[in-house]
Amino acid sequence: MICKVISTVERYGLLDNVRSVAVGVSGGADSVCLLNILTTLKDKYGIIVKAVHVNHNIRGEEALRDENFVRKLCNDLGVELKVFSVDVRAEAKRLGIGEEECGRKVRYECFAALNCDAVAVAHSLSDSIETMLFNLARGTAIKGLCGIPPFRKPNIIRPLICCTRNEIELYCSENKLDYVTDSTNLTCDYMRNHIRHKLIPDIGHINSAFEKSISRCMDSLSEDSDYLDCAAEELYNNAFCDGAFSVPVLKEAHIALRKRVFHRILSSYMIKDVDKKHVLLLEDIVSGKTSKAEIAKDIYIVSENNKIFVSHGIKAAEEWKSIFLGGVAQTPYGRFCLSRAYAEGDDTFDAGLIKCGLYISSRQPGDSFTSKKRKITKSLKKLFNEMKIPAEDRNRVAVIHDGNNVVWVEGIGVNSYYAVSEATKEFLTVKKEG
Repeated sequence: MICKVISTVERYGLLDNVRSVAVGVSGGADSVCLLNILTTLKDKYGIIVKAVHVNHNIRGEEALRDENFVRKLCNDLGVELKVFSVDVRAEAKRLGIGEEECGRKVRYECFAALNCDAVAVAHSLSDSIETMLFNLARGTAIKGLCGIPPFRKPNIIRPLICCTRNEIELYCSENKLDYVTDSTNLTCDYMRNHIRHKLIPDIGHINSAFEKSISRCMDSLSEDSDYLDCAAEELYNNAFCDGAFSVPVLKEAHIALRKRVFHRILSSYMIKDVDKKHVLLLEDIVSGKTSKAEIAKDIYIVSENNKIFVSHGIKAAEEWKSIFLGGVAQTPYGRFCLSRAYAEGDDTFDAGLIKCGLYISSRQPGDSFTSKKRKITKSLKKLFNEMKIPAEDRNRVAVIHDGNNVVWVEGIGVNSYYAVSEATKEFLTVKKEG
């Protein structure tokens, strides 16, 4: 067992440049085993071993029993101990998250407060397999199938990650190490416990060497994931320039790498965990389906001039109006030109139907549009909704009016009433420049 831990430590460099290690000790078999092994190896690696215990105050007297057990254990070993006491149930309620998730969050916050080079936690190969199956059941990408890594930034190490729970309990038995059992681990109230007590034993009936087999699988997946991460890092660097990302560069890349880059971009700006729907929003932007997406409150990914970038607090475009002078109208969003035409097109209309003189503006109250093909009349508000034009962008869309009537809408075309026909004698077309 100790040889296995030494192999893990040296394979992953877990104690390289480490002088002090705080061991997270709950009092259970895994953490008691870890504390015992690291104190045994402290001279070999020249490290100072300390301990930390977090009382979640969920299990009443049992939680106090665990704390007192850890205090006595550390006192007997001569190991310095730091104890944190947190009302996890109240904290979970305040944060609006589950108690299990909150407990994990609190533990790592306590670990981060310690003045040690590394914090050793007692996750085992069995825990890693349970995590892999848990993620698989929820639906996950390849990274979620890699289990628990031996190292987590900035300084969390897992020396027991290659040891099974059975090996750990056997070590405790052979070395006469007492430990306590968390009663909540014995029930199937939590999904992870159901996996531990029900699913894994059932799989074990199919393959008695299941843990070794799944360990090889996770190692292989981890190697593949590391390679893809390195390739994605190269893509990220190639696509990034002057605070933005090149759409053509991203578009040419394989989607597996592109999604990893999207995930990194989103992770840099979103408060909560990145969701699949956010990654798909960026995929829509790169593919040209949309030009803007809100990824968090007042945080947008925007596409302009073949580049995507992050923008904060985009304000809605203001209303505007311009007139045509000599067939040219200068607007806040480009220069529009009217000219004679000699053939029908989407942006060509019958000049003979103009009655009141043309002007160009943002949409006006009551504007409606009739499709040439379907002859269906809809308000511009409804049309913009159907086209998924963001509310803040709708006043950027240019609309040509004949008095109060809509003649043409940028990106949509000519209103049916003004469309050219066999009777049309004079054609006009509109073109945007810049």
